[in-house]
This record gives sequence, structure tokens and C-alpha cells, in this order.
Amino acid sequence: MNKPGQFFAFLIATGFTVFLLSLFSPKEAFKLGPFELSYYKPSDLLGSFWVEESFAVDTGVSKLKILAVDTALSDQDGTLSESAIHNPLPIKILVPPAKLDTGIQVIDVASFFSFFEALNVIDHDPNERVRVIHYGDSQLEGDRITMQLRDALQKKYGGYGFGYVSLSPLVAPSSLAFSKEQGLLRKTVFGRRDTSVKDMRYGHLASFTALIENEQGEFEGNVVLKKRNWGFTRARNYSTLKLHMDASAPAKVSFHIEDTLYSTRIFPKGEWTLGLDVPLVNEFSMHIQSSESARVFGWSFESPTGIHVDNVAMRGASGMMFTKLDEVQLQKSLQREGYTLIIMQFGGNAVPYLKDEAHAKRFARSMGRQLDQMQKLYPSAALLFIGPSDMARKQGIVMESYPLIPVLRTALRKEVLSRGAGYWDLYDVMGGEGSMVDWVTRDPAFAVKDYIHFTPKGASWVGRRLAQELSILQLRYDDLKIEQTMKQGTGSQIPTTL
Repeated sequence: MNKPGQFFAFLIATGFTVFLLSLFSPKEAFKLGPFELSYYKPSDLLGSFWVEESFAVDTGVSKLKILAVDTALSDQDGTLSESAIHNPLPIKILVPPAKLDTGIQVIDVASFFSFFEALNVIDHDPNERVRVIHYGDSQLEGDRITMQLRDALQKKYGGYGFGYVSLSPLVAPSSLAFSKEQGLLRKTVFGRRDTSVKDMRYGHLASFTALIENEQGEFEGNVVLKKRNWGFTRARNYSTLKLHMDASAPAKVSFHIEDTLYSTRIFPKGEWTLGLDVPLVNEFSMHIQSSESARVFGWSFESPTGIHVDNVAMRGASGMMFTKLDEVQLQKSLQREGYTLIIMQFGGNAVPYLKDEAHAKRFARSMGRQLDQMQKLYPSAALLFIGPSDMARKQGIVMESYPLIPVLRTALRKEVLSRGAGYWDLYDVMGGEGSMVDWVTRDPAFAVKDYIHFTPKGASWVGRRLAQELSILQLRYDDLKIEQTMKQGTGSQIPTTL
């Protein structure tokens, strides 16, 4: 039997061995074949108990001391006084923190003309409609972030429903539960794409749901829908449903309340968007049947008037799919829905795989081409790009922000602004470098422990902040209009952008 003294001695020996390895192991990671190896530094193991000073070779004066000298002790010509070198002030922050830019950045606020003018119209005529679409990666799943923006707009301008969603979503919106799905197969242009789909006609949601052939040779699908008791009230209280489908033969769509038929609609052969009556109950089912194959590109739960904001979450997407989609179909879809604002939120899925600064800049240029495509196909909408949030990885025993995020966000900002679009820097909005660690450890937590995704509280905060920043930009736009009207009254030239 081991004695307590022997066990204690073993622990001391083990700890001493680990410490010696940390002293003499290479400070930087080194490659061994295909692997990259590194070991803990003494500062990783001992934290603030380990102090390492670096001395200048020529003077013997501590670099740490020189950096800590207050500029107030400098001579008038900018050189350090002798007393400053030998008696430095105990300053902890050696470099002032970088200024965070948390507003929506634009070269010209008039680039949001289409969106803000549409809001002005609906503000005076509640019978009008305004539509917004918010594309993004898994950070948006379950209608997160988008729902706060939608609710803020609907409270101010009217409208009900949560807009477009896939017939078989990977994560259902917060206001509606999907269950008992049968005969439905989801296909996406992002993630693991089905290479048998050659025509790239996925619709403006970049995905579709295919009906599966049954034993009788019919193509049919069924899904049960139930309103949830949480989420925003306006999102749950939709009154109409709009279904967008492409069928090789006429398709019958029917709604049932329990076992009772409520309504039926026949879709002609081809690609159509039709409105359907939906029952004012908490639970109902939909059944689609056709003699040949059919694709359902999505359905929208909405009201006849007001604001509608579509949430399009694409798990694992980097945002590079827009140039892959069928141009004609995508253009017609955007025109049919009449979007006045398109929001694109991407970049987070690329961060862990960036190799160097050149790689980050190449990604930004590729994203710029996606913006070019959207502007070419649908130039009448305002375009807002939301940059990647802070993300953290484990370095030794601590979590640190990915080092290439600042390079990526700077490159993205350049590409976005050069195209006349708006840029919202989510990295700065969170608080800059190290903010993801703060969001994970705060109480209540704003991010989960994968150090990538937000918690519902964090996503809610971001959504409300987005709505607020759009309102601030709108005030800038209105001020510009007033200024230009006054100049016009005095005969001054006004910009042609408004």
C-alpha cells in the first residue's frame, strides 16, 4: 500500500518535471511531419506568479521600464529624461485601446435610399408592404438576431408573421414547431451539396424541399405545424401563407385541422407562388401531392401589409453560394418579393481555417464578388454586410481570440464599402479582441462554451443593437434629406445620389 508521503512526493516530482519541460521546451510551436507541436510556457502554468523581464543588450535598461514611462516625464524635445528612466511610473496599460467602431459604416448614407424611403412610405400608408431578407450562417438559426430586428420594425411600421422559411428547416423558427414530417427531403446549395442537382435552381433561400416518391408512384409530403408559446406575438399572429413551388405536374396542397379538411389549392405545372388561407388555430397540418416530382422552395407566414423580415440561416456556409445559384431564378425571386434591404452576415466559418493575412484578404475579395452578384441581379435594394464576431481558441491553457480576425474584418470592410454597401463590424460591437471570452464568462452568459456561437441572450442583444443602429442610420438619412431640401430652396446644387 502506498503511504501518503510517497504519494505526495510523486505529485511534487511530477509537477517539477512539467515545470522543467515548460522551461526548456521551444517557445514557439514546431512542426513534426504533418503535426504542429507546442508545450505550456511557464506563464501558462504559473500565471501572474511568473514574471519574465527582457533587458536591452546595449544599455542594460529594462525594456519593460522604458515602455512604462509616462510621456509627461519626457523632455520637451520628446526624449526621455534621466529621472524618467530610473523612476518609471507604475502604468499598467502601455498602449491605449483601439477605438471601436460600433455603428453601421457607409461611404454615403444615400446608398440606403431604397430601404429608408420604403419605410417613409409605409409610415404614411399602412396598406403598403416592405420586405427585408437576412442571410447568414448558423449564428442565425432558429430566427436568432433576425427576430429582434423584425419585431422592432413591425412594432413601428406594422405587419405580422415571421416571413419565409424552408418547408423542412434544419432548425425551426422560434414561433412555429415542425413535426411528423413525411415524404420530404431537404437539399441545399451550401454545406454538403447533392451533386445530382445540376441546374442550381435552389431558389432565393438557397435550398429546396423535394417530394419523395411513395410505393404507389405518387409524390407526396406531409408536415404538422404548431404555434409555440414563446417568441414574439406579432411573429406568431400571421394571417396568410404564401407557398413557392416548382412542380413537373399539377400539385394539390391541402390544409387539415385535426382530421377535417380546411382548404385546398391546386398549383399548375411549373414554378408558381400562390397565397393560401391558413386556419386561425394553434395546430394544423399541410399535405402536398403530385403525380410527378416537385420542389418546394419555401413558404412565407405573413400578413397582407406591413413589414416582413425573412431569416435565412445556412449552417456551415461561408457566404460563397450566391454566384453558384441559377441567375435567372434568383433574380426573379428577388424581384418578386421586392426586397428593399438585403443583409448578409458571413465570415465566421472561415476564421478557423485562415492560414495567413494573404488568405484572409483573398476570402474578403471572394466575398466582394458575392456582393457584386447580388447588386447585379437586384440593384434596387440597399445592401448591409455584417462582419464576423470575435471567436476564441485554446492557446496553452487560456482562450484567446483568433489572431487573423482583425485582418479579415479590415479587408471585408474595404471590399464592402468600395461597393457602396454598409458594413456593421460585429467584432467591434462585441468589444473587440478578447470579447468572446468575456461573453462566455459573464453572468448571464452571452455566448456558449464553444467560443463561437451566442446564447439566446447574446443573440437577442445583437438583434436589438442591429435594430438600433439601423434607426440611427435612418436619422442620418432624414437629416441629409432636410439639408438637401434647404439647399435646393436656396438654389444650391444637391447630390445626385438622392
